[in-house]
Amino acid sequence: MTASPKTNIVIAVKGAMLANNIQKDLASEDFNIKVFLNGKDAFSYLSSIEDFNTFVISTNNLPGIKGLDLARMLKKEQKKFPFIFLIDETSDKHTIEAIRSESYHFIAQTNDIASEIAPLINDLIQQNYKQSEDEDLKISLDNYKKRINDLERDVDFYVKQGDLITKQRAKIQKERDQLAQEKYEIIKQKEIMEADLQFIMKQGDKIAEQKHKIKIQHDIVQQQKQKITDSIVYAKRIQSAILPPNRFIQHLLVDHFIFYKPRDIVSGDFYWIKQVEDRIFISAADCTGHGVPGALMSMLGITFLNEIINKNPKISAGEVLDELRTHVITSLRQTGKSGETRDGMDISLCILNNKTKTMEYAGANNHLYMIRNNEFSEVKADRMPIGIHRRAKENFTNNIIDIVKDDVIYIFSDGYVDQFGGDDGRKFLPSNFKRLLFDNHQKPFAEQRQILENTFESWRGEHKQLDDILVIGFKIAFEKVFTKAKDVYYWEGKTILIAEDDEANFMLLERALSKTKVNLIRAENGKEAVKIFKSTPGIDLILMDIRMPIMDGIEATQEIKEIDSKIPIVVQTAFTMSSEKEKSFKAGCDDYISKPINLKELISTVSKYIDRD
Repeated sequence: MTASPKTNIVIAVKGAMLANNIQKDLASEDFNIKVFLNGKDAFSYLSSIEDFNTFVISTNNLPGIKGLDLARMLKKEQKKFPFIFLIDETSDKHTIEAIRSESYHFIAQTNDIASEIAPLINDLIQQNYKQSEDEDLKISLDNYKKRINDLERDVDFYVKQGDLITKQRAKIQKERDQLAQEKYEIIKQKEIMEADLQFIMKQGDKIAEQKHKIKIQHDIVQQQKQKITDSIVYAKRIQSAILPPNRFIQHLLVDHFIFYKPRDIVSGDFYWIKQVEDRIFISAADCTGHGVPGALMSMLGITFLNEIINKNPKISAGEVLDELRTHVITSLRQTGKSGETRDGMDISLCILNNKTKTMEYAGANNHLYMIRNNEFSEVKADRMPIGIHRRAKENFTNNIIDIVKDDVIYIFSDGYVDQFGGDDGRKFLPSNFKRLLFDNHQKPFAEQRQILENTFESWRGEHKQLDDILVIGFKIAFEKVFTKAKDVYYWEGKTILIAEDDEANFMLLERALSKTKVNLIRAENGKEAVKIFKSTPGIDLILMDIRMPIMDGIEATQEIKEIDSKIPIVVQTAFTMSSEKEKSFKAGCDDYISKPINLKELISTVSKYIDRD
């Protein structure tokens, strides 16, 4: 009897100590043992031998190629070696599940591995031999069945009639023809699919190219958007600079509020206040559109109003609107032809007169509300705008109203009443606006403004703000409003940083500001100004010269605004180059003072930022 060949054991584990322990534990058994500490070496060896009567003991953390991957790679090579995996407490759940699902054997890695491996290997050897015998028996049985089938077919062949053979042949031929047709259809379908695939690949290339172009266009759009945004922010600074400063308004209207809420960065609504002798001009205007177009129109409106009043200080409110309309029509070259732009503005204009104790009012679509002795009244505006209109040849009505102390006046644009909101998504409407003003008219004006803002936000809810918002409320108080006392500015406790390299200019600024008791700090160049600002807390305003050595004022402004974007910076320059003004505002400056410096303009501009709310 021929002796059974020795069983081959391949140990492929991580660590020489573990390998030696397994080899030592199996030394008493009749095995041929090979040890590999690297998955690549184990794969190289196992892929070169037959898989019969060879068993692999492995750990999954094998260097080079993990144990599971080694088993899978050999399986792809048609090498069906029985694997026994050693599992310890570090083995993760997913690894154990994979070993179990792929029908590999595994045992716990203990100090006495031989007591478990040897019996398992012997069982596997017996299974292999039995499987081999079963396969041999199956092959013999299949061969026997085949011989029987062959004999039966031969008997049928000789027994059946020739016509049956002919029919069978015809049937076979028909099946062959069907197979040939199916093969032809498959080939045609394959050609169509290949053509479709080529088309899809070409379309994919085109899509990728279009995607690249879209990305380039998107980047360009983003750059242009940023440039536009920067320009709009620059326009906002200019627009803010031409609105009346808070201290100036407070001096003229002691009891007042202004609720001003642009829809966009810049606004088409504007307010304008001016005093000429005993007359105070107050207006609230709503220009056509909002955003940049409205803002441009608002700057035109303020310019025209100043020009009209400076030319004729005694002019009536109605005449102001008449001339303002003429300026707008002329400037925009409006003729009234069909399809022509209808740009213009709606406006309320009041003129308070201390001597006569009267108020003139003229309105273009914007009405005036007045509350006297707890009674509400409304003065209607003319139903025509400042701009081209079918009634453009008619004069605006000049309403003259006798006023008394504590009369409360409200002028406004239509943005508040036209805002959609509430539970039903409808407009706020004038009736609700009147009730809101009347119910709160006896409260302090700061509180009235807050109530207006809170009510607006609550009403708007999730709806977008549709238009710019402007509401002005003020109380008649002649003895306070029309004082002609010289302005006294007292800024003790405030600090101004002056960046000026010219000694004479600094001395002029120092002398002009000395009476205000403001604390002054000097920097002789832009670099020093940045350094001082970084190291000195509590600076309230910076007066920045543009042309200085080492670092100019524009660069210094940029660096300081990066440190604190809210610090007001007023540049002082002659703006001899048109680009300097644009660069200054783009750098972040909030306002400017022209050289040679006008002391009144200096004090007024500084007051705008030192005294602001």
